Amino acid sequence: MKLISLEKDPNIQINKEIEYFLNPDFLYIPGSNIKVTQNEVVYKDMLVTKNYTSPVSGIAYGTKKCLFGDGWQKALVIENDFRELKKQNKRDHKTTIKNILDCLEENHDYELLEKFRSQNKFTNIIITAINDDVYIYNNIFILKENIAELLELFDELSLIYKSDFNYLVVKNVDTMLINECLNTIGTYPNIALTLVNDEYLLGRLEFLASKLQIKGNTLYLTTTELLKLYNYLHERDNTTLLLTVAGNALAKSKMIRVKKYTLLKDILDKYFSVINNDYQVIINGLMQGYLVTDLNNFVVDDNVFAVNIMSDLPDQEPKCINCGKCIRICPRNVNPLTKKNIANCLHCGLCSYVCPGFVNLRAHLRGEDDV
Repeated sequence: MKLISLEKDPNIQINKEIEYFLNPDFLYIPGSNIKVTQNEVVYKDMLVTKNYTSPVSGIAYGTKKCLFGDGWQKALVIENDFRELKKQNKRDHKTTIKNILDCLEENHDYELLEKFRSQNKFTNIIITAINDDVYIYNNIFILKENIAELLELFDELSLIYKSDFNYLVVKNVDTMLINECLNTIGTYPNIALTLVNDEYLLGRLEFLASKLQIKGNTLYLTTTELLKLYNYLHERDNTTLLLTVAGNALAKSKMIRVKKYTLLKDILDKYFSVINNDYQVIINGLMQGYLVTDLNNFVVDDNVFAVNIMSDLPDQEPKCINCGKCIRICPRNVNPLTKKNIANCLHCGLCSYVCPGFVNLRAHLRGEDDV
């Protein structure tokens, strides 16, 4: 399996400190099955639509059609009262296999639940601070922001699942984070700090396990997932999201923690300066993300972790020049032009990223476009 280091724009640099936008005036909760009436008082963490709770306390203001991901949904609008009032008392769950499964079930986190459901022992546990895509830094900053809590939970998981090998994986270019880890990890001798090169696709278990020559059943979690589990177990505030907002159309690229269900436009207007009026907004990475079609109504929910604000490319017709770069770079020997070996395609976006003719080969491979 081929791994490469992606070329990056040296002018896109992230600030080292996280900023916070935790007091928006309005929040937009998805779901048509609304469980509160207009003007009703809403408490923080109260179930207000079929599967969603409110991240703030306030008043049920009404409804609005909003853009979630690439689809429109009806949303309940909550007017924030800035008091963060809650009804229920916190309880602390011990880290046991049963409590892990119960907490994930209670919080409807079935994707994370699937990783734990059928195992009472893991040979390996890998916690990774890697974000594959360029200009995305969430897993790095989440570990930096919560290193004591995450290492404590990692150690507990290694004990209850009786894992033989425990790897905390960090890219060797992330010197700021490496220093943080070295200052803390000595308390946990069964956790090995493992450094890897800055190569694309090491954020996927298949490629990382091959790189580290790991065998046996493996629990693989990002630091983002480990933090979610910690918050579930300790009933810690789980109403915020960490976002990378970066790009060459911004005066400054930043990490920012925001309330779930905030309008993206509110975040950009308050905290970011756009230096080029001709730009695109791309959600969740240049390699595998998607374009925002309506910035005024796009809501940041659990599925959003990065926003790239990139200057528009020169107005030119995408055209294949038969250079062969897309074929040579594919880690699975797919021919993006003819779709040969398409069953092996990872949809990783490498072919589109390196194409000098700006052809959207990823869309072509997904049957969404023609070359």
